[in-house]
Amino acid sequence: MKRKIVLPIFLVLLFYLIFSGCARRKNPLQMTVDQGGIFEISIDTAFTLINNVLGDPFGRTLLVYLPPGYQEGVSKNYKYPVLILLHGFKENGSSYDHYYRIKTIADQMISSGEIQPMMIVMPDGSGRFGGSFFTNSVYADSSIFAGKYEDYITRELMHKTLYNFGTGIPGVNVKVNEKESIYVNITHPQIVRDTVCYQDTTRHPPCATGDSILIRYQTITRYDTITVTWIDTVTTISDSVLFQQNFGISGHGNGGYGALRIATDYPLTFGSVSVMSAPLDFDSLLNLVPAFLHRNKIDSFPERYHQIDLNNLDSLSSLFFAMAVAFSPHNPSSTNYTTFFKLTPSGKGVDLPFDSLGNTVSSIWNKWLEADLKTRILNISSSDTSLKYLKIYIDCGDPGEFGFKNQALTFYNFLPAVIKNNTTLQIYSGYPGYPALENSFIYDRLREVLKFHSDHFTAP
Repeated sequence: MKRKIVLPIFLVLLFYLIFSGCARRKNPLQMTVDQGGIFEISIDTAFTLINNVLGDPFGRTLLVYLPPGYQEGVSKNYKYPVLILLHGFKENGSSYDHYYRIKTIADQMISSGEIQPMMIVMPDGSGRFGGSFFTNSVYADSSIFAGKYEDYITRELMHKTLYNFGTGIPGVNVKVNEKESIYVNITHPQIVRDTVCYQDTTRHPPCATGDSILIRYQTITRYDTITVTWIDTVTTISDSVLFQQNFGISGHGNGGYGALRIATDYPLTFGSVSVMSAPLDFDSLLNLVPAFLHRNKIDSFPERYHQIDLNNLDSLSSLFFAMAVAFSPHNPSSTNYTTFFKLTPSGKGVDLPFDSLGNTVSSIWNKWLEADLKTRILNISSSDTSLKYLKIYIDCGDPGEFGFKNQALTFYNFLPAVIKNNTTLQIYSGYPGYPALENSFIYDRLREVLKFHSDHFTAP
């Protein structure tokens, strides 16, 4: 009998304590952007990727990290610095969230004051063989082969998405409902054809500094976690120095190559660039050709050169074919098929820069050298001082499967003094049984990367 009385009394007391506690808390289930969050944006159509020969998707997902206090900052017209973070080989933009915990790292560092609040934008540049190198994969006439990934970053994302949130742009009004999920799916298929850009600057992407931009947005479809209101706006970004100093780009692996290439192509847009374990010296890649031939058993049987199973490549072979897709699509008018590999039923494909005996094919290798970052910097006119102000950070593990450490050292030593003076190089080691390979310690290195960019952003 006592048990029957005690239990109801206990439940009543428990009910009272829970709800009296909630009454003393303001919006107990309210999740706000002040806690920081990563939001997932669906881009239905990336026009720079449409009609690519390989059939890679032209609809892409973009992750955007908003820092703690974002809502309050927007209400005070705070213009957040923006960091574009490009993913590594055989990864995509979500890898920084799922594997490397970028939100946890950024939240902690902002909370401790190690870095200033910033936005981090993580696009998807994945390709058939594991990476696009975030470059324009095109034929000689500039028509699309695998996709114009550099244009995707600089001509679409920078005014399709970044202008909604970023430096010098009116902020987005975000209201978070009483849910704990931090993901939101946003689609705006009309944004490209409703965006008008008047390009009047050089060495900037269209719709960058100094351009008048008309951005017209439709109502956005969403999950029930977040509501975003978009409005028509016309804005002119006239302060190029402020824009440059608050825009950075970073990347790991093939994303590191892409970051440095984009930053040096548009040095008046980006004030800082960081590179983690990336191919920076293509000449050194020739040292890996014997390993490629051996792994595919071509060194003993040269006739197997054109019998490589393209659907079951090891990491080194994937790297070479991904680079071939990026830098040496086979010219459809060429009748030389010595190093040709067919990738599509219609007969489209790529050329490797070496034959079955490991001999370099100069006509193809020269295409790769045109994309080599050393070559590209060397070809910049001595009268062009735009790279003088670009802050560069490079790091790499020791050792590494692809020889990226030696490539980083070669690249750094090659730099002209005016650029080297603004460049930081760090080589880090692992631990016994846990070497510092290309994909190791990225979680740790991201802290160094965020601090580097924060130190060079100009707080509004």
